[in-house]
Amino acid sequence: MKARRAAFEVLGGLERGPHLETLLGRHLKDAPTRERAFATHLVFAVLRNRLYLDHLLAAFLDRPLNKLDPPVLTVLRLGAAELALGSTPDHAGVSAAVELAKASKARRGQGLVNAVLRKLARDWQEVALPDKADDPTAHLSLKYSHPVWLVDELLEEWPADFVEKWLAANQEPPPLTIRINTLKTYREDVAEMLAGSAGGIGPHRLVPDSLVLHGQRPPAAELDGFGEGLFQVQDAAAQAMSHLLGVGPGMGVLDLCAGAGGKSGHLAALLGGGAGLTCVEPSAGRVKALKANLQRLGVAGAEIIPGDALELPADFGPFERILVDAPCSALGVLGRRPDVRWRRTPDDPVRLAKLQHKLVAKAAVLLAPGGAMVYCTCTVTQTENGGVIERLLAEHPGLRLEWPRDLKGPLKRCIGQDGYWRSFPHRDKCDAFFAARLVRD
Repeated sequence: MKARRAAFEVLGGLERGPHLETLLGRHLKDAPTRERAFATHLVFAVLRNRLYLDHLLAAFLDRPLNKLDPPVLTVLRLGAAELALGSTPDHAGVSAAVELAKASKARRGQGLVNAVLRKLARDWQEVALPDKADDPTAHLSLKYSHPVWLVDELLEEWPADFVEKWLAANQEPPPLTIRINTLKTYREDVAEMLAGSAGGIGPHRLVPDSLVLHGQRPPAAELDGFGEGLFQVQDAAAQAMSHLLGVGPGMGVLDLCAGAGGKSGHLAALLGGGAGLTCVEPSAGRVKALKANLQRLGVAGAEIIPGDALELPADFGPFERILVDAPCSALGVLGRRPDVRWRRTPDDPVRLAKLQHKLVAKAAVLLAPGGAMVYCTCTVTQTENGGVIERLLAEHPGLRLEWPRDLKGPLKRCIGQDGYWRSFPHRDKCDAFFAARLVRD
């Protein structure tokens, strides 16, 4: 019951705004390992399958779901997840959901929970999805629990079978990918050190200094070597961005949107140390995390500027390399962060593209002649990706799209016919990223 109650509190908390990671930490910090794992499993099962679970529940309700009290709907979703997606016996799943309702703010709905979940346990497999041929958007949206507006956008740009494989990949729990900190150690040494910490371990084919940990494992911060800064938790697509920029020792490099420093640490490693690296970040909380992360990784000499990148003076540069890892709708990381599916609206890409354009235009001003900048996002909308770059190129005729001449292998194969770099969960086994590398004449 404690694990189910924790899952209930996390899901309810998401409706009020805090991030998923914050809520999981708050409600599961002191939980025993097995209880924490079960609660986390329930939370992710509901978030990854929410539309499908609601489709099932609607078939056994006598009222629209939006007429239910939110706590009651949360209990129903948790119960439906156990009954339709898990291995909990029907009677045990129904009973657990009713007990959860009794012990929570859903107590007034315990009779409804009991009646609906009993029907669902008996007949959920008879609930049909919309026909794929008649309405592919509705079919894919419900089967893989992605918002209709997002599925529509993907189908406009990519073939239906490609989109379906993509959405299906987002439903699978991703393994843990780490970047080896080459300032301190080697991939082979870390692989040997962590060999007994996961079900399997090996390199990711996209980037050279990566390891992927499969199966059961401790939380990343509890792995050997994390505290000593031997590695950074970082998706392979995120690691690729620093390689695409083309960084080498002695360069002046600007990380315009540094955040907590995942890519900053990688840029420092490619530079051979922190000297020459400048990191800009407006959030005081993220600046604190950035400093702590760089210290853990052993990065010394990097300049950290707390402040708004848009307020940097025009003569602040120039820089030979600039990374613009812009704030975005994060629709490319839905496998790792399924809560983002339900936080975004169709208006978000348009709103965010305005900020993204300002940031990349600022970077263009700070870029040295002959220098290169990479604009990247972990999202999938044309508005935030190609649309931003097309506008920038129209306004800055001195910029051109150009990739490093020595780019090869899997990294090069991610460049499409339109000249942009993209990764996909089903094809590349990583997050969906977009990147454009621009060179100034």
